[in-house]
Amino acid sequence: MTLSYDMLKKEVIEKFNNNKIWILATSANDRVSARSISIVNKGLKIYFQTHKDFLKYKQIRENNKVALCWNNVQIEGIANIKGNPLKEENKEFIRLFKKFHKGSFDMYTKLDGQVVIEIEPKSISIWKYIDSKPYIDYLSIEDKKAIREKQKYV
Repeated sequence: MTLSYDMLKKEVIEKFNNNKIWILATSANDRVSARSISIVNKGLKIYFQTHKDFLKYKQIRENNKVALCWNNVQIEGIANIKGNPLKEENKEFIRLFKKFHKGSFDMYTKLDGQVVIEIEPKSISIWKYIDSKPYIDYLSIEDKKAIREKQKYV
């Protein structure tokens, strides 16, 4: 069934706005890893800060295809390294990160080696139960399409 792209997009953005800790999965050279990250967002774009010495940064440098999840939401996207958090182009990240993660901002942002990563979602899926029946809502960002599929194997 076709859904309203704008309505499902709005629902996803609300999930980003209300949940600031997500699980990030990265991979490179046949090694997959996952960890919690502190996110901020501007619309559908997701941002986080990390250090150049950390595995997630090294894996993103080699393979920028990433996945995120929180609860019943799964995201596949492309990560882009945006450089030092204090660069002028990252001022919106700084404003948001300071607002939502002040402790982390104060402790880490000014340290050498910190970088901002931007994730551009390509597809988002949300598991839902409607009248006790399982469905998945899919948001395809590039196609600007939203659909709902009933899960028949559950």
